[in-house]
Amino acid sequence: MNTPSFEQLAECIRRECGLRKDKHIDPDTQFERDLGITGDDGGELLEAVEKQYQVEFTHESFGLEFNEYLFNSEGFDAFPVFIQSLFGKPIPEVRSFTVGELHKAVLKEQAKQFPSAQ
Repeated sequence: MNTPSFEQLAECIRRECGLRKDKHIDPDTQFERDLGITGDDGGELLEAVEKQYQVEFTHESFGLEFNEYLFNSEGFDAFPVFIQSLFGKPIPEVRSFTVGELHKAVLKEQAKQFPSAQ
């Protein structure tokens, strides 16, 4: 098991997303706002992190409610939101998501999946 330091995770993000090696990333860096990572690119990044650090993320990994998401979709379709509000269903929300939160989720999932390694 490869337990990452924060800087190792930041380097993984730079590599996977094609960011400059000197791109500043700290725990408060937001994926969408600061790095421009959204939609499918965000999903692919999470898959790469899962593979790199041998973890499996779920909604619980990030403390997400059933209608919360980490990334906006690539393109916006107002029709589903209109239909949901029409029938009183919770409207999907995209939560601000930081690199620090991803680092904590990796460590949390590694601790759950590999308890003897801690």
